[in-house]
Amino acid sequence: MAEAKSFLDEQSVTWINVHGLGDAETFHQLIELFGLHRLALEDVVNTHQRPKVEMYSEHLFIVLRMVSFAEHLENEQVSVFLGKNYVLTIHERDGDCFEPVRTRLRESRGQIRGLGPDYLAYALIDAIIDGYFPMVDHYGERMEQLDDDITAGHSMNTMDIIHNLRSDLMALRRAIRPLRDALNQIKPDDHSMFKKETHYHLRDCYDHTVQIIDLLDNYRELCANLRDYHMSIVSNRMNEVMKVLTITGTIFIPLTFIAGIYGMNFNTNLPGNMPELNWPYGYLFAWLLMLAIGLGLLVFVWRKGWLASTESGLSGSGLSGSEEHRNENT
Repeated sequence: MAEAKSFLDEQSVTWINVHGLGDAETFHQLIELFGLHRLALEDVVNTHQRPKVEMYSEHLFIVLRMVSFAEHLENEQVSVFLGKNYVLTIHERDGDCFEPVRTRLRESRGQIRGLGPDYLAYALIDAIIDGYFPMVDHYGERMEQLDDDITAGHSMNTMDIIHNLRSDLMALRRAIRPLRDALNQIKPDDHSMFKKETHYHLRDCYDHTVQIIDLLDNYRELCANLRDYHMSIVSNRMNEVMKVLTITGTIFIPLTFIAGIYGMNFNTNLPGNMPELNWPYGYLFAWLLMLAIGLGLLVFVWRKGWLASTESGLSGSGLSGSEEHRNENT
């Protein structure tokens, strides 16, 4: 902390990145060193804040949500303090998406070393927003694969997968939408911490958030299409099963009727009581009669077109209806 204080005394821009929120002594020193407002520190510690921008007398306070994906979607709060000659970032856990910014600083690439702390803050905000694009692309690829699996009939627990996808997309949208509104609030006249030239770059960040929200809305619609597509295929396959069972039952009804008649125990010595049972070819006749009726019904069903499968008519109908719209947004 003493080293950071020496940097603040120089005519240079200082960036301090803090991992973790458990060290109360560190936060107390940060308050003393940077003159941070205690209300802003409360928002740092309470990590369920919506993305927002707040202006204090000595600094600008920005809350963002940084996303990552390991086994499941995770997001953490990143707090950015922008002062006259410093940028302070605080986030919950180790690991962040700021490595491209560090590389530019180490290699003196671009204008990041020659411009002020407001441009550095913009670069950090831009890095966080850019981290959303791989997440969005990841979910787009998962939905395309799920569409293929549904069509091929290989998908297991499809409804659970669709539900989880939709929940993650909604979580991403809840994280990025307030940031769009917060960036729109930053005006060069209202927030003197951002120069007019840097404000042009912030508008680019705003455009990226709008693009991400449009993609997320589109993917949520595709999730609904996938759910309807899956239910249509399940219903269609159930109808196919019911159709086969119905046709089979229809064919066997007359056969069962004939077998039931000839299975009755009547005295064949009396006149009129099934005299054909004493006929030498009666058994063969019964078989031929049942085969003729069964084949006749089968031909009738075939000529009516009731044996044709309708499953092929659903092939490729999951994402294709909205694929063109999604590609236009990308």
